[in-house]
Amino acid sequence: MITADHCDLMARYNRWMNGKLYDCCAEIADDERKRDRGAFFGSIHATLNHILYGDLAFM
Repeated sequence: MITADHCDLMARYNRWMNGKLYDCCAEIADDERKRDRGAFFGSIHATLNHILYGDLAFM
């Protein structure tokens, strides 16, 4: 059973991990972040966009 405490824990973890990810990516130049790297979503920027959209859709 999913409890309110578990949801709170997962929300705090998500906020913490997103912060670490965005802090790391902030050190990458904009053109490098947007460069196609052959990943599933193409660029790091597009991958971050996907993560953000997923978070927003979930909320």
